[in-house]
Amino acid sequence: MPRFLKEQKKPLIFAGLLFAQLVLVSIQVPLGEEPSYLEKAVFFVFAPVQRAVHGLFAGAGRIWDRYIYLRRVETQNQALRDELFHLRQTNMRLTNALADIQETKELEVTLATLQKSFLVAAVIGVDASNIYKSIIIDKGSNHGLTSNMPVLDRNGNVVGRVTAPISLQEATVQLLTDDNSAIGVLSETNKVVGQLVGDARGGRCLFKYVLATNELLVEGEELLTSGFDKIFPPGLKAGTILSIAIDSSLFKRIVVEPHLNFRELGHVAVITQRTDGTR
Repeated sequence: MPRFLKEQKKPLIFAGLLFAQLVLVSIQVPLGEEPSYLEKAVFFVFAPVQRAVHGLFAGAGRIWDRYIYLRRVETQNQALRDELFHLRQTNMRLTNALADIQETKELEVTLATLQKSFLVAAVIGVDASNIYKSIIIDKGSNHGLTSNMPVLDRNGNVVGRVTAPISLQEATVQLLTDDNSAIGVLSETNKVVGQLVGDARGGRCLFKYVLATNELLVEGEELLTSGFDKIFPPGLKAGTILSIAIDSSLFKRIVVEPHLNFRELGHVAVITQRTDGTR
């Protein structure tokens, strides 16, 4: 190789590479609006990839937007459920308050015909051992309550009497179904006199001391307070004769269904005026 070529080897190689690059670039230059072959190749290779990537991001965006929307809807639904719960509770309280007012008004109207002083009280508890024995009311000695004051339901039927213990704000009411309760009664039609004693085991009463020879009583007859016990004023409804049987004793066994209804025993009336007119 000539000495000149040896000395200029590197510049000649560089010039050759530069010329090849210019030729390559000139080939890639589009003619008018026509894209180059390289551009076409790149387009056909990467366009589907771009479409897939765009679709992936668009789908992910829609999923995210749907998730955010569902979270908002769930939050709104929970708020509506909470509001509905509070509205139902408010409605229940208002309904109960209205029922209490209505029951109190019914008591006042019914008992006004007795021409006696009375006090309306709410039932706040029952005897845990036997519901037929006693109840607790929300009035006590601070309200003038003392033992043996008669207690009636909103229809004027006998419930029982106030008995110990009596606190300042509460009092115990012995129900007429208690087996230690005894009320002087008589039959409405033929005025057969006896004593109404409770039967706490079954929630009923027994009409006692009616002779076996007495034929004046019939099933379904009403029993009213006689007033002979000096506790209950006469003429109050106590119960209805359910059955009449004769056994080996001197007296008939008469089962009485009391008018006491626990489902309507939200409020009671305590007669504060005694049968002798004192309080």
